[in-house]
Amino acid sequence: MSIFPARRAPDNLPRPVHWAAVAACKDPDVDPDTFFPAPTDPHGIEEAKSYCRTCPVQMRCRTDALNRGEEHGVWGGLDEEELRAVRRIRRAAAAKQRALAKAG
Repeated sequence: MSIFPARRAPDNLPRPVHWAAVAACKDPDVDPDTFFPAPTDPHGIEEAKSYCRTCPVQMRCRTDALNRGEEHGVWGGLDEEELRAVRRIRRAAAAKQRALAKAG
């Protein structure tokens, strides 16, 4: 037994809601398949993006998808092609930062 008190929060404290729980895509009336249209389906892509435009956590979703490397679907209002483009830009910026740091 330690002489120090336990450093745990009581179980009766409210826990924060995970950001994804309030996402527009979590609406029970929205089919999850809506967010995974074929890359060649502009109507399906636009439908998914229309939900994203109303979403209160759009940027969190986008950032999370980019950080996890999502390759399929519409995330945070970006389709597969747009997600790839942002990742290319991020890689180029990181490479430039590394080159600048190396050059001193």
